[in-house]
Amino acid sequence: MPVEPATRIAYLLRMLSSTLNQQIERALRPLDLTQAQLAALAQLAISAPARLSSAELGRRAGVTPQAMWSAISNLEHRGLVRRSPHPTHGRVLEIAITEVGSSVLEQAQELTAPVDAHAMATLTEAEKRQFRSLLLKTMTGLGIPHPDPGRG
Repeated sequence: MPVEPATRIAYLLRMLSSTLNQQIERALRPLDLTQAQLAALAQLAISAPARLSSAELGRRAGVTPQAMWSAISNLEHRGLVRRSPHPTHGRVLEIAITEVGSSVLEQAQELTAPVDAHAMATLTEAEKRQFRSLLLKTMTGLGIPHPDPGRG
């Protein structure tokens, strides 16, 4: 007998993720940003003043190195990030966010905040904390890197 999809956590997360992704993409349209680009800007801002490689940004954003390379190329063309050679690894390019990139990141976070708020609107503050905690534990269990839960 088939299992009811709504009882499977993977199904529920897939549906939630798909809907959130669509809403975030719509929210980012005025800035002409993709989610990969937003993730790159956010990771670079968190890491600043340290610089990150495209491969590391891809890992942190959960996208392929090729997808991140494309995202970074677009961001660099727009002056939102800059690439420079690694001081000791000649083939590695390090990426840093620019002031303009920081400003665009702030705008993007303002545009996408209502998506988060809407998604969590039916939960109490205690349920929101618990939900975040459970998601982070699940990510840890799957070996997915995530930000420190104490950082907001």
